[in-house]
Amino acid sequence: MARILADREIKKLLGSVLIDAEGRYINPNGIELRLGKHIRFLSTNEEKELNPGLFLKVNPGETVIFSSMEKIDFTAATVKAIYPNSMLMGLITPTTTMMREGISQVATKVDAGFRGILNWGLRNGSTKDLLIQYGEPIFKLTIFLLEAPDEMPDLSYGERETDRYQDASGIVRSARRIPADIPKKDIVSSSFDKLDPKKQLREAGYPFDHIGTELVALDGKFEIVSKDVMLLKDQFKKQTDELSAKIVSETRTLSEKLNGFRQSFFERVDAIFDKKFLRVIGIITGAIPVMYAGISFLQARGLRGNVLAFIAAIVGVVILAITYFLSRQHKSDMPSNGS
Repeated sequence: MARILADREIKKLLGSVLIDAEGRYINPNGIELRLGKHIRFLSTNEEKELNPGLFLKVNPGETVIFSSMEKIDFTAATVKAIYPNSMLMGLITPTTTMMREGISQVATKVDAGFRGILNWGLRNGSTKDLLIQYGEPIFKLTIFLLEAPDEMPDLSYGERETDRYQDASGIVRSARRIPADIPKKDIVSSSFDKLDPKKQLREAGYPFDHIGTELVALDGKFEIVSKDVMLLKDQFKKQTDELSAKIVSETRTLSEKLNGFRQSFFERVDAIFDKKFLRVIGIITGAIPVMYAGISFLQARGLRGNVLAFIAAIVGVVILAITYFLSRQHKSDMPSNGS
């Protein structure tokens, strides 16, 4: 019957079956394996590398895949050099230290015949950032010795076409393949997309249930605030519309009054100007023949030269005086701004 190797037997595997492993991490019934160089963050699909002195940071709710520092060689040739006519297989389980910090890890196995770097993953289910130092023990390998013929497989890992992770180095991505375009009728699923997201959060456990409760309360507050904002918005719009209508009305009334005043003003000015202009033109027009007749009369009486010029100047001054008087009267007849 297969048996679990104890610490004294695990020491025999160092350097051959367990390459780059350290004896100080051997437990009574297993050995702790350490955080290696290669990291893959599933949330961002980033691949990064660690080196001595560096730390891996895993955010709350984040899942990472990482490689082990140690290389495992469970091939028949390597194992039989230590255990003739036997093979080895292993179980990978979380350390209790990781579980005490709220870290979720799943158990898996290492098949007989596997050779390569181990890949494993963890999820930070706590509310705090998780920091793990490069080379820190992070999961445990329990080794089973397969001695009886019926315990050993007919085909070791790596001898089948489906064994895609043999000689793994670094992070090896999932080899699972599904069709690129699956008809909806061929997919069986729940009505998960129809569930209330807030209800999902409340039922997801801490800290998501707390977040869901807070969101429900916050949504109620937003609803109250939203209604108040809508009331203020409607009131503001109503007052704005009323003010705009009043401004338009007052502007129209003022414009009509100004247009009426301007039309009346210019009509009066035009009437007065036309009347005074015609009066002045009539005086000047009438004065010209009178002056001509007067000059002709004086010439018939024998007046000449300077005397005629003097008489013409006097008549011109009289005409200018009459024109100035009529212009002053024209200004006094114009309407003032107060009329």
